[in-house]
Amino acid sequence: MQLNYQQALEILKNSEILYSKEQLVQCIGRMAKQIESEIVGEIPIFLSVMNGGMFFGSSLLQQISGAFVSDYIHASRYGDATFGSSHITWFRQPKLEDIQNKTVYILDDILDEGHTLSEIKRFLLDAGAKECKIAVLIDKDIGKVKPITADYVGLSAPNHFLFGYGMDIYGLYRQLPDIYMYNS
Repeated sequence: MQLNYQQALEILKNSEILYSKEQLVQCIGRMAKQIESEIVGEIPIFLSVMNGGMFFGSSLLQQISGAFVSDYIHASRYGDATFGSSHITWFRQPKLEDIQNKTVYILDDILDEGHTLSEIKRFLLDAGAKECKIAVLIDKDIGKVKPITADYVGLSAPNHFLFGYGMDIYGLYRQLPDIYMYNS
């Protein structure tokens, strides 16, 4: 769905800040310290999930001083025809030699239903990763059991449409420094 300028403004007007930039910075700092304390003695690989995970991943990784490899992955679930399916479309996979026998961290903006993250983790483990951990900025309470849980969770959120800090609404507003909740 493409929105015109007025419609885009209406979305902001009908939304409220759920988490401020300051809250996000504090939360990500806490997560970075926790992860950094666990990576002593190895060189892990961090994979940010495009597109939304790049904002969170960048903020998190800037606060980790140890040696690590940073890369990205881009995967998406198929359309509505296979809703609930674990099949995903890969737009960019990591080089297999880069992940074999490594601890891999998947960095994403939100754990919503969890199907894509579950499949990404399965793929990485099947490809030879020693261990695969998931860090998400937001764990959305969708009211049902998810196929996967995150090892590191920044904040939780109610089951509303969220945008900002990497998350989009109709392709817009990923760049906002706060996380907004849309009140349709």
